[in-house]
Order: sequence, then structure tokens, then C-alpha cells
Amino acid sequence: MTERGSTYNHNGKPTAASFESRDLAQRFATAIGEFNWRTDYLKFCELLELEAGDYADQQYSYFQQLAESLTRFNAESLAKMIDQTIRNSQFAIRN
Repeated sequence: MTERGSTYNHNGKPTAASFESRDLAQRFATAIGEFNWRTDYLKFCELLELEAGDYADQQYSYFQQLAESLTRFNAESLAKMIDQTIRNSQFAIRN
């Protein structure tokens, strides 16, 4: 069984996010943020094997939007979304 966290959200209610999902969310958001901070356009293109051009420009812009958007949510909020998706996916598979 998945353990539940003892973290409380902004309204004082305990979060329902699992430790595993919170850890995953925190690690993912941190990794994307650090990658964004340390990587420029050319390194991004090289890593993803993209040739500089309109498509690569669009992908790099999407990546920067992703990195910025992830800063708008805390790990607990992201983890709740992960947990909900996993629960819904498992339910859909069983039915």
C-alpha cells in the first residue's frame, strides 16, 4: 500500500498525495528547472538531436514554457495530479 504524506496544504488540510508521487514530482520539477537554467538553445538542440530551425525553435519555446509552468505548482499539488491520474488509469484498465 502507498504511504500518505503528513504535509499540509495552504488551507490546513492534510495532503492526500503519496510519498512516491511527491518525490517524483519534486525530482522532475527540479530536474527540468536545473536543465533549463544550465542549457542553452544549442545544447538543447544537440541533446534532442534537432537541427536549428523553426521546429527546434518551437520545441525550445515549449520546453521553456514547461520549465516556467512547473514553478507555478508545489510538489504536493503536482503529486496529487499524478496520484489521480494513476488511480484513474488503473480504474480504466480494470473495467
